[in-house]
Amino acid sequence: MQTLTVAERVISQIFRDKRTIAMMFLAPLFVLFLLSSILGSSSDEVTIGTVDLPETFDEVLASKTATTTYPSYADGKQAMEDQHIEALITYRDDAPEILIEGGDVSKNAHAIQVIRETLTAIEMKQATTANAQLRETVNQLQQRLEQLTNQKLTVPPTASRSMTEPDIRFLYGDKDAELFDQIAPALMGFFIFLFVFIIAGVSFLRERSSGTLERTLATPLKRSSIVFGYFVGFFLFVTIQTVLIQLFIVNILNVTQQGNYFLLLFVNLLTASVALSLRLLLSSFARTEFQLIQFIPLAIVPQIFFSGLFDLTDAPTWVEVINRLMPLTYAADALQNIMIRGYGFREIWLDLVVLAGFMLVFVLLNMRALRKQRPV
Repeated sequence: MQTLTVAERVISQIFRDKRTIAMMFLAPLFVLFLLSSILGSSSDEVTIGTVDLPETFDEVLASKTATTTYPSYADGKQAMEDQHIEALITYRDDAPEILIEGGDVSKNAHAIQVIRETLTAIEMKQATTANAQLRETVNQLQQRLEQLTNQKLTVPPTASRSMTEPDIRFLYGDKDAELFDQIAPALMGFFIFLFVFIIAGVSFLRERSSGTLERTLATPLKRSSIVFGYFVGFFLFVTIQTVLIQLFIVNILNVTQQGNYFLLLFVNLLTASVALSLRLLLSSFARTEFQLIQFIPLAIVPQIFFSGLFDLTDAPTWVEVINRLMPLTYAADALQNIMIRGYGFREIWLDLVVLAGFMLVFVLLNMRALRKQRPV
């Protein structure tokens, strides 16, 4: 009977919290549906640029993947730097010369595979044609010699030609690049975002549960002073955590890092600032640890889907819209471009502006949320 009394109280408490009910039943379904849509839209198709290729080569390659022809090698290389193509092929000294973009390990491997299959098909076709012509010539000579000598001659089989090894170079990275080198920038941004979100949320909730926040709100301090005060106070520890994560990934794990180290740190700190401002905003609506955890399925879990770990090339329009609304989309893009492609501030400034915009919006919304708790 006592067990039923406790159970009844728990059930009644949960049913009174409408947000808990919604998170318990709807959030997992939303996350699973989102993951299904993203995984279903991934594609390993590549676009290969060509410059002055033989007609046969161009035809065989076009039958295997999408191709784009450029008037010069410089134009094709520029298109690769703009991330329009994954590989570029041209002929020099009657031999294929291949340039791989190198920013995506999986697409690099697929592009090289397609090119090798194309070269194999062409050489087999050429060998078949040459062998047929040679066989016809040998047969004629054989018939002529048999007529002259009255002896039957045996012709050995024609040896097959070995495939010419193409010259493959990489615009970024090299052939020994590992998958972790590609996903490390996105993982670094995600873990910084995740741990800042959790730690700042728990700390801010302790401020509320201990009554410190209410006492602070009772003072004549402006809302902006309160928000920025909490932001600066937490930011000191956020900075230490961010520096440690970057040091471990770049210096201890020796992940490839092509760009400026301090620009990378700046992007990570900006990412942490966005997570901190978002956590402070959402903490204004959380009264307990349970309510704090409820925000993770909707505010954090979807972030990893849009952090560059999944290919969204063929994603539905609504997925692309959500992608553009996620801060980690821009953080991961900047981090990958710095670490893998060696980009500088001039190439990633737009991502930084968007991240700064997210942070500003979250801070302003936080001030507005405090107005409901204490008008000033």
